[in-house]
Amino acid sequence: MRRIFDDRMSDRYVNRIFTWQAGLKKFQRENTMKRTGFTLIELLVVIAIIAILAAILFPVFAQVREKARQIACVSNLKQIGLGILQYNEDYDEHFPMVDFIPAGGNELRWYQAVGPYIKNGNTYGDGYYNGSGGIWTCPDLSVPQPGNYGCNWLLMPSGSGVGAGPGGNGWAPPSLAILPSPADTIMVAEKGLNVGDTAELQFQPWEGMWTAVGGGTAANNYTYPDHIDLNGTTGNCDLTPDMSQYGAGPQWNTCDMMPRYRHAGNTATNVLFSDGHVKSMTKGSVNWYKNIYVQGQYDTIICGGTCTPY
Repeated sequence: MRRIFDDRMSDRYVNRIFTWQAGLKKFQRENTMKRTGFTLIELLVVIAIIAILAAILFPVFAQVREKARQIACVSNLKQIGLGILQYNEDYDEHFPMVDFIPAGGNELRWYQAVGPYIKNGNTYGDGYYNGSGGIWTCPDLSVPQPGNYGCNWLLMPSGSGVGAGPGGNGWAPPSLAILPSPADTIMVAEKGLNVGDTAELQFQPWEGMWTAVGGGTAANNYTYPDHIDLNGTTGNCDLTPDMSQYGAGPQWNTCDMMPRYRHAGNTATNVLFSDGHVKSMTKGSVNWYKNIYVQGQYDTIICGGTCTPY
């Protein structure tokens, strides 16, 4: 009798266990089916995380892209420098002329003289390089056009009418040997742009455009506080509306004759030195006496005779 009772109780417990297991499996199936998507809270959390990451990373990406453009501009100047130095080697270490008009011919410009050594950029119909496209255009330039990079007029003077002197606007180019420190003398700089489809071929080396004339002495290395290349209207612009007052095309002593600080948040410009190295220089760091002035050349081209810096 007791065995029968125990068997019945065992069967009852077994049935309960089976019933409980079946219910558990059903519960698991139902809940699994219900959990096929995210809840609203979970979605909002994910969106918030993505927004925070975007806010952090997008400015970083922009800075990386800007740095890449600045590096590309440095590479442009480096290749231009190699072309000029190769030209120097072929012409007894003499620089090319900023422009030259041979008898009965068309004007030849400095980037056309060094173009065959570089073989990069856009050309005119006659095959001469026009100073635009390829390595002749900075990636940060707002409106690509010829004349983005300008030479130091003291190193590459105008050759039109060579031998005529200042009155004939023609001077023979100097030799690299004239420079006491080629690593300090700027040879090419990226310039600002005026309204129009072209710009001056050189940057302005006159002391008055870089300094407060009469304000420095040899004792302080002719350092002045008010570089005109820092002025937003005269020297730090790219086709801004206020440039229309100067007219279209190249305009003397305006934006297209001064360096343009278009890198690193409009605080730096790239320059090519006479030994071939390229450097990024911040606003106010270009020293006219150290980086631009060329003794002898300045006397002849700017002063028309013997003179000394103010």
